[in-house]
Parts: sequence; C-alpha cells; structure tokens
Amino acid sequence: MKIIYHCYGGTHSSVLCAALHLGIITEQRLPSMEDLINLPYFDKVPSTQVGKIFHMGRDEQGNNIYILGCRNCGPLVENTTRDVQRIMGINRNEVILIDSKPALNYLIKIGGFLSRRIGLTAMGRFFLYRGIRLAYPSFINLVLHVKQDLAKQ
Repeated sequence: MKIIYHCYGGTHSSVLCAALHLGIITEQRLPSMEDLINLPYFDKVPSTQVGKIFHMGRDEQGNNIYILGCRNCGPLVENTTRDVQRIMGINRNEVILIDSKPALNYLIKIGGFLSRRIGLTAMGRFFLYRGIRLAYPSFINLVLHVKQDLAKQ
C-alpha cells in the first residue's frame, strides 16, 4: 500500500506527518527545530517541485510513505487519484492520500510563507517551530487515525 501525506508545499506538515508515521520522530517527545531540519525534505522542497511525490520510507507494515505538495488543490488531487485508480483497475486501498493541512495553525502557515515563499528562512523557521509546538498533538492524532484505519483494512 502507498500512503501519500499532502499539504500546500510538501515541505512542512506532510513531512512532519510522514516522519511521525515512520517513527523518525515520536509522539513521546516534541522534536527540536534541529530534529525537524534534519528530516528529509523539511523546509527544503523548492516551489518548482510542488506536484512531485517524494518517497519518505516504509513503515513497520511495509507500506510506502510519501509526501506531496499540491497547493490548494488537495481535493482535486484526491478525486483525480481515485478516478485514475478506478480507470486503471487499481484497488482504492492501494493508494491513500491524507491531507495534513487540518493540523495546521496560523503560525505554521506564516512560517511556511516566510521561509519558502519570501526566502526569510530564519524568521520563517521561528514561526514554524512555535506553530508546530502548539499543533503537535493534532499531527499525532492525524497520524494515529491513519494508522488505526490501516489496521482495520
């Protein structure tokens, strides 16, 4: 199975969710900013790569975990993916897209904008980290729900 976490730019919330899913970072300890910066793709994906799917790793069940930036087109990408699966005769459960944007808060959005769009990386990361600290339980809950749904299948 392939699980694709997606967000606006594919560089912050989707990476955080994928890292939680894979156990690269854990729910028991809030990651430091250094931990986040050391994650593959975190705050590194250029805007020219939006729409490209990046592989983050395999989880303990053997599922491939990916990230994707799709701007504000998450529902469109999800619908298109389901239709392509239907047309190609691929089981709906083979590729699952998870929108990580519901876990976001304004600090993360501001930080992402400053860091990736404006190029004020240090200032952006300041806001990103504060936002992630506040929203970390939401990211954990999102990933736990995904894992619970996968266990039921």
